[in-house]
Amino acid sequence: MRALFLLVSLFLTGSTRLSAQGTILFEAEGPSREVAEGSRFEVVFSLKNAAAQRFVPPDFKGFRITGGPAETRSAGFVNGKSYNQQSWAYELEAGPPGTYTIGIAVAQTGSQTLRTQPLVVRVGKAKKAGKPQKSAPGMDDRLFVSAELDRETAWVGQQVICQIKLYTQVNVSEFDILELPQPEGAFAQERRRFDTRVQYQTVQRKKYAVRTLHEMALFPQQSGQIVIGPVHVRLGVEPTGGGLRALLGSVPMLLQTPPVALTVKPLPEPAPANFSGGVGAYSWTVAADKTSLSTDDALSLTVRVEGNGDPRRFASPRFSLPTGLEGFEPKTLEQEEYETGEQYVHACKLEYAVLPKEPGTYSLMPELVVFDPDSNRYRTLRVEQPIVLTVTPGPNYGKNQALPDTIKTPVVGPNRLGLLWEQAVRWFPTLAAGGLMAGLITAAVVLFFRRRKKQHTAPQVPQQPKPNQRQLRNRFQELEQMSRQNQDPKAFYHELLKAVQYRVAAKLGCEPAVLTEQVMREKLAERGVSQSVLEVLTRVWQTCETAVFSGQATTEAMRPTWEMADAALRQLEG
Repeated sequence: MRALFLLVSLFLTGSTRLSAQGTILFEAEGPSREVAEGSRFEVVFSLKNAAAQRFVPPDFKGFRITGGPAETRSAGFVNGKSYNQQSWAYELEAGPPGTYTIGIAVAQTGSQTLRTQPLVVRVGKAKKAGKPQKSAPGMDDRLFVSAELDRETAWVGQQVICQIKLYTQVNVSEFDILELPQPEGAFAQERRRFDTRVQYQTVQRKKYAVRTLHEMALFPQQSGQIVIGPVHVRLGVEPTGGGLRALLGSVPMLLQTPPVALTVKPLPEPAPANFSGGVGAYSWTVAADKTSLSTDDALSLTVRVEGNGDPRRFASPRFSLPTGLEGFEPKTLEQEEYETGEQYVHACKLEYAVLPKEPGTYSLMPELVVFDPDSNRYRTLRVEQPIVLTVTPGPNYGKNQALPDTIKTPVVGPNRLGLLWEQAVRWFPTLAAGGLMAGLITAAVVLFFRRRKKQHTAPQVPQQPKPNQRQLRNRFQELEQMSRQNQDPKAFYHELLKAVQYRVAAKLGCEPAVLTEQVMREKLAERGVSQSVLEVLTRVWQTCETAVFSGQATTEAMRPTWEMADAALRQLEG
């Protein structure tokens, strides 16, 4: 007996030590979506990896406590690690519609005082439940079914949850949904993961036990009014009292829900040119397989998008690439649709191939445009940081790869010429005909050798003459006029970046194409250029790249940016 006591003590001590190694958490959990006026819901406060010596509940102002606290304790092992948990559950009844805050709960564990975060609970108006179309004798309105939507109005493509609920004050032994609605103008997707627990709700001053029998996600396809229902449900009701009724078993009943209407609004016009078609809550990630490559390489952008909008209306996002990069249609790697505890979600994984044509430094800022129903406007999702690519000239950069002719010119040698002459003599027996043929062959031979000589001594493709300093300054003064007149900011920043690149390259004696921001700073620092000039040029360079590649071109900054560039270039060239 003493050995057993020591073994139990050792086990409990070991469990306590293992639990102490875990992170102590004290959390509050409430309803994840809006609750109806008069309905009941549960709030649970959980303490993990610790034992509370004292628990102080929060202030439940705005709610009526109908049950609890129900305290539970649990312990065990998961993956070789011990755990213990202590929780306090309360059943609350919602009051009038509004937004309420459940205060902070406090747990005392030895020398530690733990507090939960406040809970925000939204209470909406109680749904008007319909009356049963058919009822058994003596039932009255103690049993009915209702089709309820989580919103009365929606946008085209927005997800709407439709629930078929049973309201009862009697015992129901079984149910069977005979016919589900097929609303015109909306796509319906059945949900299998939804809360089937019995809750309690007060309707017209009567308390009912409420259970969700069926749930589906609706995606409106057109604007206007969409009618859902009716839904036919067959029930087995247990008779009340004893006697002969109890021996006969459950009483069959056939009920149907009253139709409910959903008002669908069209999306605002005009829609952005790069609108993806997604309506709802969306998130995404963009990853590049490399940031340094040559003009002979290919870049792969992997994009993963996840949202709760209509997957049939969603189109692959299109990116605006800077000049010097060429993009192609994406390839779908993965595509799936799944359920969470609250909604229906679709996700896709895409791969974009991008080919660099010119060397340089490029900044990519991909965008995904969706419509946000909460703010009633189009929303642009961007990556946290721009994707900066450094492209260097590859071995094949600048080479002219001429396509072969469809009909190749035959190679004619001396033996071939003799053979042609003999055939010509046989074909034209007369002297005049032979002389004419000889002249034609001689002309063909002369033309052939001239063409061959031109092919061997073909001149190189003439390069465009580089602008001189005077031309560069004149172009820079034209940009000043653009800055004064606020003309086409994106074109202005593009030309300003090119002008700065050419003038700095001329000062350094290098090619403008290989001059990046980092190379510019390094080479100018080697020449002893002051730090202030470097900072101004860097700031101008970054402003231009952000405006051109990230779509943040503003007219207000055109004039100040030009003035900074002019002052820095004057000091550099002076």
